[in-house]
Amino acid sequence: MPRTQISSRANSSPSRPIVSILTCLLIWASMPAQAQTESGLPEWLSLGFEQQSRMQHLEGQFRAGLDGSDQGFEWRNSLTAEASFEKFSITAEVADMRTYLTDSGSPLDSFFANPLDILQANVTVPIANVFSESDRGFIKVGRFTMDQGSRRFVARNRFRNTINSFAGVQARLENDSSSLDLFYTRPTARRVSGDWIDNDPKLDKQSSDFFWGAYFTTRLTAQADSLQLYLLGADEKRDRPANQRFDVLTTGARLFRNPTAGSWHYDTEAVYQFGDAPALDANSALLDHKARYFHLSIGYSFEASWQPRLSFIYHYGSGDKDPLDNESNELDHLFGVPRPDFGPTGSFRAFQRVNTSSPGLMLNLQPANNIDAYIRWQRPSLAEEAQGWRTTRYRHPGNLGEDFLGDQLETRVRWHLFSNKLSIDGGYVWINAGPYMDLVNKGDSHYYYLQTILRL
Repeated sequence: MPRTQISSRANSSPSRPIVSILTCLLIWASMPAQAQTESGLPEWLSLGFEQQSRMQHLEGQFRAGLDGSDQGFEWRNSLTAEASFEKFSITAEVADMRTYLTDSGSPLDSFFANPLDILQANVTVPIANVFSESDRGFIKVGRFTMDQGSRRFVARNRFRNTINSFAGVQARLENDSSSLDLFYTRPTARRVSGDWIDNDPKLDKQSSDFFWGAYFTTRLTAQADSLQLYLLGADEKRDRPANQRFDVLTTGARLFRNPTAGSWHYDTEAVYQFGDAPALDANSALLDHKARYFHLSIGYSFEASWQPRLSFIYHYGSGDKDPLDNESNELDHLFGVPRPDFGPTGSFRAFQRVNTSSPGLMLNLQPANNIDAYIRWQRPSLAEEAQGWRTTRYRHPGNLGEDFLGDQLETRVRWHLFSNKLSIDGGYVWINAGPYMDLVNKGDSHYYYLQTILRL
């Protein structure tokens, strides 16, 4: 896409989202001194503020129907307040998430912008001694964010500019060796007033769909080998025609050992999805949904300077064998995040768990206590040629005769300053185009980003 033709709407002033944050800070500063602790707050109240700014540039567009380059400035602010009492706590989080410096050809959607809205508003009640004296946990009601398991299917987004949230009930019970997480929710639908490029706020709303799940995790050995079993349900049929609903169950099992110096680590996860997927057209029956996912990583952490950790990684996410038959085989990664496994999202977002077979190698380094880095090489191919490159919107009638997309090389360096109150994060990704990209007239892609994260 042209980089010289930037819409004037993208240059709207970013000052308005700061008003609400400044208002909260002024109220805090004006509180009577006798009602405050040394931090300036009453003992029962805590405030947290996070500001994330990211400049990014994509040279060599790989998406269907787009050419040239793309750029963007992503800007995310969140203010969190928590009031803690003896028998319950109240949490509220206001977030403002916007993207600037884009143009009319940028592929904007709810992943890029969610102007000034309520990300969390919930009440948490602690629980203890349910089955034994070591039991502890909580029940949470309201709107909230959450990380579950490996974060591949349920996560609070960290790199992506906008954040998943849900409304409903969440409960957790744990002891010294096991934990059980349960939730029953309606996902939040992120909205703007007008076009996404305008960054004009509009209140989010809870969708009429349901998303629920259960995660059970237990430690198996003293070496921290752990087993995780889970069941997720997505019921997305309300406000849609009867033959357009998505109603599936996701069953998963994960066996893992976290990295420690001088030892082997691994992470293996297997998933099977089944249920009903939307029909091909208004006159057809629902599709029978059957999809699979598999992840494997295994490696060793060396006891040496810079703490090198070398890992072999592999991802497989099923694709549709025949997009025109009565069966759907395309994996849905629900509310998971692709960032830890496939590289940056934002303007990049090239690869996900859908229709992919991707081996690779990863080297993690820690040059200093407050600096970490990694280099990752991956070799993604299509799991099913007939479906095409799902995340880039390519569709074609039948196979092109090639499934190899190309090599992806990614680097990232993070520098944490002032007791982790400020992080500076930079990265680069190069896609060396493979035969598939040649057939759809696409070449190499280069993606750069630099971001700061301020935490107060």
